[in-house]
Amino acid sequence: MDIRYLVVGAPFIIAFFYTLYWLRKWGAFNTTNNVSKKMTQKNESIDQSYILENIFLTKN
Repeated sequence: MDIRYLVVGAPFIIAFFYTLYWLRKWGAFNTTNNVSKKMTQKNESIDQSYILENIFLTKN
């Protein structure tokens, strides 16, 4: 194996395992059924939707 492949590929391999480490630490691989507790949808009022529209609409 050429050393150039190792030099180019090593940062990607390290980043992959580092990402897996943080996902595991944050609980992404837990098999418990806590998804319904964490994903509660907040009630959005009409004013909040207008604020969101005003962010993306620009005046000419």
